[in-house]
Amino acid sequence: MVRKYIIVLVALIVVVGLYFVNPSSSWWVPKCPFKLLTGLYCPACGIQRFVHAFFHGHFAEALHYNYYLAYSLPYAMLFAIEWLMPQGAARERLASVIENRYVVWFYVVTFFIWLVVRNVLGI
Repeated sequence: MVRKYIIVLVALIVVVGLYFVNPSSSWWVPKCPFKLLTGLYCPACGIQRFVHAFFHGHFAEALHYNYYLAYSLPYAMLFAIEWLMPQGAARERLASVIENRYVVWFYVVTFFIWLVVRNVLGI
């Protein structure tokens, strides 16, 4: 249980840090290893800039950094919510929906479609 609190605290520190640090102009902010190795954008490229712009109320700019994140972050947040929920029927119901194999495969397929689309179209 303590480990959950530590992980949540570290995640909050990172997210709050992105409010104060602009990843576009900070050389020390981690860069995408996939892009560094291949020169291609991965489906998650732009997440730091997305979060920074979103927190500052620049929603169109945030969307411009990565369209897929606006679509996939709510789904990812459901996993975090499930992880933090106490054991019980509500957690099991949520898990049965978000961990359904068709839902998971849908997100896996759209993830790879976005990888191709964003690099072909240069988005």
